[in-house]
Amino acid sequence: MTLLSNGRIYLDWNATSLICNPARTAFLDLINEVGNPSSIHLEGRKARIIVESSRDQILELLGFADGKLVFTSGATEAAALILHNTNFSCSPIEHECVKKWCNISIPVNGAGQVDERESTKLDVLQIANSETGVLQNLPKSLYCTDAVQAIGKVNCDFQELAPKTVIMSSHKIGGPKGVGAAFLGDEVKIAPLIKGGMQEMGYRAGTENFILIAAFSEAIKYSKKLLSEGIWEKVKELRNYLETEIQSVAKDTNVAGIESNRLPNTSCIVTPGWSGENQVIELDLMGFSVSSGSACTSGKISASDTLLAMGIDETTAKNGLRISLGPNTKKSEIESFISAWKSLYIKHKRNYLR
Repeated sequence: MTLLSNGRIYLDWNATSLICNPARTAFLDLINEVGNPSSIHLEGRKARIIVESSRDQILELLGFADGKLVFTSGATEAAALILHNTNFSCSPIEHECVKKWCNISIPVNGAGQVDERESTKLDVLQIANSETGVLQNLPKSLYCTDAVQAIGKVNCDFQELAPKTVIMSSHKIGGPKGVGAAFLGDEVKIAPLIKGGMQEMGYRAGTENFILIAAFSEAIKYSKKLLSEGIWEKVKELRNYLETEIQSVAKDTNVAGIESNRLPNTSCIVTPGWSGENQVIELDLMGFSVSSGSACTSGKISASDTLLAMGIDETTAKNGLRISLGPNTKKSEIESFISAWKSLYIKHKRNYLR
């Protein structure tokens, strides 16, 4: 269940997921191993085997035929490694770790999708948006795609799409924080961002954390299993139930990107006159963990770039609330959330109409 040990209900999976049992087991089984993967003695060789077997497993699980997988500290570093020394273009709906390196010039339509007429020009395009869950139609052979929110939740046919580079993260798919990866196609030539030793084929200096890497690999394997078993289809049913119940009471509440294909677990509801930040605070006090946007932009009291790009006015774009479910979210938890949100909505409307 997503009922936490302190009795709270966790509905912020797009910010970070709960660690899955296979990843936890891998982590705990290796926590006392002492080897440095760059050492040639027995302990070092054992650590190196773990790194390389994890690398091979991830490449195979995700269908990468030709190329290299470079382990990083997370998606932000993976994005920086891929994008730091060239001028790329992207849309305003990309994650902050991508936008920091790019020329933000690609338009987005009201459904939250990059216009297909523009997509052939794209250098960087996410598969799924973290705030709305909107899925993009990726052109083949794209230079870079951010797959952080998509891996394990929807089918990502990287062999068919053949992106030259891919950004990945562990803690979004049931793995530990502090590890991610950048896939680099064989033809990609980039300079290292972190310089020093020759770890990670010279692309990323620093001792590899083989414990986190092994747990990351197991999380990907587990997430693929959930996908094949249809777990996310059941999550989608819960997400749709949540949206239907909310809109049955709150007629003025809209669901951003509802007309598009979306991640099965993500709902971004927008209620005029009711700040997303205030909703997060009030729900937090009632024992629910949700967010008002991407975790990396929390703390800034400003309109969502994603909602603004979709043509929503600045005042309304501050009113988004993101609810993101996990593979073990229960209907009873969603019912509890709906009840709490409805009570707050009625209170809000009473105050709003004064």
